[in-house]
Amino acid sequence: MTELIGVAALAVGGYWIVQRVKRKMSEVENQISKAAANADPNGRGTKLVRDPVSGKYRPSN
Repeated sequence: MTELIGVAALAVGGYWIVQRVKRKMSEVENQISKAAANADPNGRGTKLVRDPVSGKYRPSN
């Protein structure tokens, strides 16, 4: 009988975790969609070029 209760508890816990993951995935999808809607329509922006002296990336002139 205790095994049955344990299996039922695991099933309920697994279902709860799956629902939480699905909800979080939906929230992330909404954030990505909003960010894409507000993004620059011309693409990624200016091209970056690596400075050989400092090793840092800077916008190309």
